[in-house]
Amino acid sequence: MSLLRRAAGPAACMAAALLLVSAGCRSLSGGLPPLPPGAIPPVVAVTTFRNETGFSGQWELGRGIPDLLVAELLDTGRVLVVDRQGLSDVVGEISHRNSDLFRKEDGAARGRLKHARYLIRGVITDFTQTGNATGWFRSPQVETGLRGSRATVMIALTIIDVETGEVLCSAPAEGRAHAWFKWARFNYGNVSFGGDLFYRTPIGVATRKAIRQAVARVLQHVPVSVWRPRVAEISADTVILNGGADRGLQAGARFRVRSPGRAVTDPTTGNLLDLQEGPLVGEVQVTAVRERLALARVVSGRAQRGDFLEAAP
Repeated sequence: MSLLRRAAGPAACMAAALLLVSAGCRSLSGGLPPLPPGAIPPVVAVTTFRNETGFSGQWELGRGIPDLLVAELLDTGRVLVVDRQGLSDVVGEISHRNSDLFRKEDGAARGRLKHARYLIRGVITDFTQTGNATGWFRSPQVETGLRGSRATVMIALTIIDVETGEVLCSAPAEGRAHAWFKWARFNYGNVSFGGDLFYRTPIGVATRKAIRQAVARVLQHVPVSVWRPRVAEISADTVILNGGADRGLQAGARFRVRSPGRAVTDPTTGNLLDLQEGPLVGEVQVTAVRERLALARVVSGRAQRGDFLEAAP
């Protein structure tokens, strides 16, 4: 991320004097429960956040906070994140590569951009630090002695199911920190947002706490689906399955083929009531296993792309 830069310059010498309480530097991923077997990470997109704090400075919070959130989400290994803040740049690059001005050999394929199932929006409602006198945080008064400095960062998250437009949750995330320092002499203008020095300051510690609480909210409310064996493609007499050694498939395994069912919805509200299974239409047997796919042959009946598979008794 462009904003995750390491701090440098005169301000780095000030870091040693910071005595922060409850820095919260442990990685969030270490305290998460294990995923169920065959779990498929959901695909999420994080948009630019709306900044309603009144904060003005060299940090662009509306883009910086989402960048930090993306970094923490990726660190958990629980979700796939697609870019939406810079999507126009990605689309522009694909268009350039497929124009007559560029060679065709290494052009990007069209139609391969991944969809996001869940959209994460946010509003930054508080980003303040009291007790510093640089004027950068618009402190009410100059404090030249050794005083306490308190920082507060608050974010309001909204998680939306893109398929239905339904708001899954609206959850707050908050971080607070306290430190003793002569903040009247500390110049935040030399601190890079998201850098090492930033996370040693009270406002940096509060930001990290708020971000990690936001990640916990996302993982709590975004559903995780479980992988099921399916027919990915039919090539001549070969049935290609959507998993291989990575899913524990073995040569010789037999599967019954079930055609996709249909969704039962409420005629008034359109809400999903149930998913009815399709009928059994055939049986296949695995003949070869690769890393991410398996090859099979039809033993009886038929199979086509999209059919579900279940272990034969």
